[in-house]
Amino acid sequence: MVIGINGLKYIPVAFSFSLSLHFHSAITIDHSHSLRPNQFEFNIEHFIVITSPSQFTMSIASTAIFLVAVPVAYYVVLPLLLAHLPKKAQFVGKCMVVLFSTLVMSIVGCFVAIVFAALNKRHAINYYVSRLFSYLAAYPCGVTFKISGEEHLKTSPAILVCNHQSSMDMMVLGRVFPTHCVVMAKKELLYFPFLGIFMKLSNAIFIDRKNHKKAIESTTQAVADMKKRKSGIWIFPEGTRSHLDTADLLPFKKGAFHLAIQAQLPVLPIVSAGYSHIYDSAKRSFPGGELEIRVLEPISTKGMTADDVNDLMEKTREVMLKHLKEMDVAIKSQASSSASVKVVEEKSESRRAREEEVGKSTGTDVGDEGVKKRKTSARD
Repeated sequence: MVIGINGLKYIPVAFSFSLSLHFHSAITIDHSHSLRPNQFEFNIEHFIVITSPSQFTMSIASTAIFLVAVPVAYYVVLPLLLAHLPKKAQFVGKCMVVLFSTLVMSIVGCFVAIVFAALNKRHAINYYVSRLFSYLAAYPCGVTFKISGEEHLKTSPAILVCNHQSSMDMMVLGRVFPTHCVVMAKKELLYFPFLGIFMKLSNAIFIDRKNHKKAIESTTQAVADMKKRKSGIWIFPEGTRSHLDTADLLPFKKGAFHLAIQAQLPVLPIVSAGYSHIYDSAKRSFPGGELEIRVLEPISTKGMTADDVNDLMEKTREVMLKHLKEMDVAIKSQASSSASVKVVEEKSESRRAREEEVGKSTGTDVGDEGVKKRKTSARD
């Protein structure tokens, strides 16, 4: 027999199985009625119910159906539905998927952080939770990734710097975030429901950008934490989302490079290609597509001092901008090629339609007539 919370007997056992106990006889205790005849006296609060083996079997079956149906609906049905929606409805729908994924990531992340902290594996919290977000958000939205240089992510610890285009950078972070790394973020994120709690539990470093003194204190503490935990930091050196229409970067802020030199850790540049063809909030467009991400070779800071901060910053920005422009050329070339193919196909279809109309109006088949003419020419 199974004992569980009354009212949960109609919910798949996946949610209530952990509350269950097994016995060898079938007894039912109802929350609103006294015990049935021939049953022993067992005064347990009104919220307890004991179900029979047949009910337990049905619950197992419903759980199995639930566990199969949800992934199929989310990863098969939902993407097909979103792909066929009108442009604006598709944009709203996919944004809702991203928000849902963020909420799930934040809630699950809190539990993961507690469990991993107890297991002394705090260094892996962000890695697993970020991958969860990537799997939840990217595929239903039709976003795929092309990653190069992923082997450089094993350079740990390091100061990871990535270009910051829009809120969709969460998918970039989710796909390539390494172990032994934490996030440096603006203080305002600490107050987001669930997300702030998760980030706090995962050792995120919050910067008060409005208070320079506190920002310096946070940076100093970050260096101490990195050395103690042997962890790196993920930073967006532009400081804010660029929302640029061209392949360019905003001026970098020096904080990331001060950290790298103080901690004597390498700088690991990560460049995400421009993705306005995949997601564009200004045009309310979110068709999805392939997003290229390049993890570049680490830049050593050994022997550098505070006097080298500007040189390190400019060197990093130059190499990132070079790769960003290379990817932009490739995207435009691919788009131009696709457009040319589309034009050719449209012209071919239009020509076939005109030939069919001519054939119908003259009562002959244009294709057959052409064959006859060619045979006549050959005989002459």
